[in-house]
Amino acid sequence: MVRIAQIGAGSLGTRRVLPSVRQHDADLVGICDLEIEKAQRAAKRFGIEGVFTDYREMIEATRPDGVVICIGPVAHQELAPEVMRLGCHVYTEKPPSATADQAKRVAEVSRETGKICMTAFKKRFAPAYTKAKAIMDSEEFAPPALLSIDYASGPYENPPDDPRRQFLLDFAIHIIDLSRYLFGEVAEVNARKQELDSYAVLLQFESGAVGTLALTCHRTFRVSTEKVELTGAPGHFISLEDSSVMTYYRDDQIAAHHKAAFFTAGADSLVETGFAGEMGEFIAAIAEDRQPESSIESSYRSMVLYEAIRDSAATQEPVLLKGGERNTS
Repeated sequence: MVRIAQIGAGSLGTRRVLPSVRQHDADLVGICDLEIEKAQRAAKRFGIEGVFTDYREMIEATRPDGVVICIGPVAHQELAPEVMRLGCHVYTEKPPSATADQAKRVAEVSRETGKICMTAFKKRFAPAYTKAKAIMDSEEFAPPALLSIDYASGPYENPPDDPRRQFLLDFAIHIIDLSRYLFGEVAEVNARKQELDSYAVLLQFESGAVGTLALTCHRTFRVSTEKVELTGAPGHFISLEDSSVMTYYRDDQIAAHHKAAFFTAGADSLVETGFAGEMGEFIAAIAEDRQPESSIESSYRSMVLYEAIRDSAATQEPVLLKGGERNTS
């Protein structure tokens, strides 16, 4: 059985990550937090024997196969390389780092050590999106033509000197990654913004498809706003809403449909929102000795796309990409 330890016993780690581990074939062998009381509460709740304030001691004492790092992007980029060098596979929450360059360095350590480093981009694992992706990959739907996403949150403080607490990196990064997951790599980005609160983004994909992203934090967290339209060959299109409802239309007929049979209050179903699926993928990748979906290599390219949107919006100039990297030629 895969042995999992976790660094961080805060709200996200105890409300979503640890419960997701418990849904899979894995042993929770250690929990670490600088505030020992938090770690003790999590250990009692989830039946974890090892409680620590030093992650090095935790790894030495419990010998986990994989370590979940659930603190923040700066800690992700600092701790992930060290934990991999200590011999453990790594799962971090999103984003994988504060910058694309830092994510690239983490990816280099993953290659050097042969250890998995996975980023928790949950939307890749929400059943509505995985079913949509399977339809998009079918011969009848292909080729993809148009991506349209409207995504919003409640207000963000958006401190100008701290990108990790800004709407674009902390919240919209989910949709930035989802765009690549669904339509592939982007060739050109044109973006405009209203301060740091709202973004209008035009994407030209390497496949020839085009896409638009409307991103804002001028709404509310109490009303979920996540509307996605995927258009393929003539007459084929998919509508998705709130990561939980998917309808595939073939001309004027419904060809496939997904709707959550049960959804907890506040849209917090671990299955439908993707939390359980992403943890299951991490555990399975360890057990099967393979790279996971949402590996650090892919997450690095999502960070490149994030920075391209940020920079295009700041300069009002297009940014060119190639193969998920900045195109400097």
